[in-house]
Amino acid sequence: MEQQMHNFEQVKDVLDYGIHLHNQLTELYDSLNQQNDQARVKMLLDYLSRHEKNREEAMQRFENGSRKSILNLWLQYSPGSNVEQLLKNCAVRPNMSVDDVIKIAMAFDDALIELYKDAASIVDDPHAKEVFTNLAEMEEQEKHRFIRDAEWMDDL
Repeated sequence: MEQQMHNFEQVKDVLDYGIHLHNQLTELYDSLNQQNDQARVKMLLDYLSRHEKNREEAMQRFENGSRKSILNLWLQYSPGSNVEQLLKNCAVRPNMSVDDVIKIAMAFDDALIELYKDAASIVDDPHAKEVFTNLAEMEEQEKHRFIRDAEWMDDL
């Protein structure tokens, strides 16, 4: 899959980008919800929309609570991101199935995890590396939680 190049200059730019992406995902899930009539799919999309909004707010709190010295660190290289490309290529269609929605959500989760892992691998500062590693782990935990919750919804 082609990766979208995004200019990141400082640690703060990567965090702001993550906040922006969670906002875009909230909007995507809300849009899909309006196009779908199936109760289970609507319930899943409601969950995903709330989940992304919560992630966006958590990222904002995380950024606000981070030390300015870490946020203002300059990055020598930019981490790769394919999230925007996923958004563009997302096979959105009316009346998607639960499985279709789960595949989309998993692809976005994997792309966000990869963004933060990539950022952690290119930054030299140990504190900034820890920030990105923690974000990758947090996204990984949220992915596992989503899988568990989606299986629970499937049992309803």
